[in-house]
Amino acid sequence: MKNILIIFLFLISAVSCSTTFLFKEKVTIDELLKSKEQIDTTVNPAKSFLLRNSLSEKILIMQDIKVKDIVPSTNVDYNFCVISDVQTDRGIIELYIYTKNVRRISMLKKGESIINVKGEFSRFFSMLDSYYTKIEIINSIIEIK
Repeated sequence: MKNILIIFLFLISAVSCSTTFLFKEKVTIDELLKSKEQIDTTVNPAKSFLLRNSLSEKILIMQDIKVKDIVPSTNVDYNFCVISDVQTDRGIIELYIYTKNVRRISMLKKGESIINVKGEFSRFFSMLDSYYTKIEIINSIIEIK
């Protein structure tokens, strides 16, 4: 009886973890950048806040991106960060991809590995460099091609 209870609890936790991505709206990088432009042009800070919050409830899906670097994480919730560049019609975007799957990250090769990423949009940020913007993706699932 105890074994059945343990198996049942394991199955419930596995289903609840996998449904996180099932019920959230999926967006592409182009849709995300359109939303960024809308946020940047908004004068009303409350509207900008609501737009940012709605983005944080969406799953960003990226296909066939090359791993640029693998670095220690500056985000306290993760050990490592995978960095990639993506060319868009607005300019080059740098992605900071965070996942708890250290084993998957250990299989990546800097400058060689091609990956698919599905993860929660976290935030836009910029620095004084040539990138259009930088995007942080958290709770991601990385698939090596």
